This record gives sequence, C-alpha cells and structure tokens, in this order.
Amino acid sequence: MRTSIVEQLRTKELARGQMAICSLGQAGFILKADDGTFAIIDPYFSDYCEQTIGYSFKRLMPCLVEPEEVDEIGLSAYLITHPHEDHFDPIGIRAMRDTAFPFFAPSSVVNQLGELGIGGDRCHPLRIGDEASAGGWRFEAIFADHGELAPDAVGFIIRASGRTICHMGDTCFNAEEWAKLNRRFDINLLILPINGKFGNMNEAEAADTVALVAPKKAIPCHFWMLPGNSGGDVLEFLRLAETRAPETDVLLLTQGEIYVLE
Repeated sequence: MRTSIVEQLRTKELARGQMAICSLGQAGFILKADDGTFAIIDPYFSDYCEQTIGYSFKRLMPCLVEPEEVDEIGLSAYLITHPHEDHFDPIGIRAMRDTAFPFFAPSSVVNQLGELGIGGDRCHPLRIGDEASAGGWRFEAIFADHGELAPDAVGFIIRASGRTICHMGDTCFNAEEWAKLNRRFDINLLILPINGKFGNMNEAEAADTVALVAPKKAIPCHFWMLPGNSGGDVLEFLRLAETRAPETDVLLLTQGEIYVLE
C-alpha cells in the first residue's frame, strides 16, 4: 500500500536547519520545519473554481492531499495570499476539523473566513509590512500587485529552521519592489507565478524576478492546473532563468513531491 503524502511528510526526518517543501499544485505548498511543525500556504483542495467560475476552470490535476489529512499533522499556521478561488478554498477549509490553528491573510480573506464561521481569534489580518508568528514560524506580508482583481493581495516571507522562503502569491512584475527584497532578505527559496494571466508575471518576467531577488533556489508555480488560468512556458522559464540568474538553482516540483531545503 502506497504511503500517503501527508504521512511521508509527517515521518520525514529533518536535520537542524532543514525544511521540507511539498508542492500541492497551483500555488499551494505544505512546509515542515526541523522541529516537526507545519505551515500551509494557498492550498487548493477542491473543484471550487469550476463550481463558481465555470468549466474553463475545471481542475486538471488531482488533489493528492485531502484537507482532512492535513488535520492529522497539526498545523501551526494557514497562510492565504488573496481571496481568489484557487488560493482561498472554502470547501477545503470547511472540511478541516482542526479548530486550533490560526489563519494569516489580507483583510478581504479574513472577512470571508468569518462568513465561514471561523472565530475571529483565529483570523489575523495582515497588510504589507505586517509581521506575525505562530508555533516557531515567523511571517511578514510583502508587496504583491494583483491589481483591481485583489487590491489587498500580499506575498509572504516565511521563516523557520533558520531558512527564509519568499512566496510571492499572485503578482505582476515590479523591478523596484524585487530589488528591495534582494536588499532586505537573504532568500533561500523563492516561489513565484509564471502563468502570465490575470495580471501575473509571465515566464520572462518571472526569470527577471529571479535575477533581481537573487535567491539561492527558485520554484515556479501557478501553471497547468486550470485551463482558464494556466499559461507560462515552463521550459522557456528554465532557459531564461539559467541565462539571467545563473547563480540560482531553479527546481521543478511534481505535485506531491517533497523537497528538502538545506
């Protein structure tokens, strides 16, 4: 019998200073710190996009991790970058039985969490520049520009295990802001969209972003899940990033793959 992804994560042994990164597809990731605690960001568990937007947003990649399984690991934090259906999944949230972990998200998301019956004591609104912590994890909301589609969207700096991850959420290209990230943070891993739709960076802009931020490693996301919101040539991104940011190792994660960040 094949071991579930959540069980693989739960039993994954990490040395001091390591962090496990598991791709859930689209922009979703589960993170495990070296002390055995977990955080999750932007998981898309369901077919909510198709239900609310239409057939062109049918889910093409299966959900390999069910929200009920995530309950079993005991989250320290649930991060949401903005209220779009492929990042904020109310079906998945309703299915979770754990009522202890906190949510960190922009105010627009926090308001909707309240409508789902999530207690206000668990919901922490963050604006760009705000910082928070939970269970040994530290977070900072950073610049993201998703236009009028999500005016209070944010990205996240995530710190644990002595490592710094930058999840950019959904955003267009902004050279000035990416240069600020470079100056402020020594980023071990950058996660960024490449789909080039609904205001997001395309593969060329994403490669330029990697060059400006200069992380040690980078993972592209936000492609192949939803026909109406897919785009970005992954191979072209790899080629351009290798040329424009040769000091950064660019990784491709299979959905459900667990990568150990040293």
